Amino acid sequence: MDKIRVRFDPTDNTLQVFFGDPGKMAYLSPIDEVTPEDVFLIKDEENRVIGFEGHFYHLEPGTLPIEMETMPLLRQADRTRQG
Repeated sequence: MDKIRVRFDPTDNTLQVFFGDPGKMAYLSPIDEVTPEDVFLIKDEENRVIGFEGHFYHLEPGTLPIEMETMPLLRQADRTRQG
C-alpha cells in the first residue's frame, strides 16, 4: 500500500476510503446484513478488498476534517507479557 486515498462526493453524500488503486475498483459488496445499504467493501477483480464506502455521510461544503493516527498493533504474546 503506497497511500490511503479519501474521496467525498457531496452530491451523493458518500465517503470512499481506498487502500489500493481506485482504478482497479470492480464492485461494491455489503459488509453484512446489518448494514446492507450503509457501508460497502470496495473490491477489485480478484475479490480483494481495496477500500470501503459509506453512504449518507454528511459534511459541510468545503470541509473534510481528517485525523490520521498510526500505531503498531500488539500481538497476543506482547499483551500477555505486559499484563
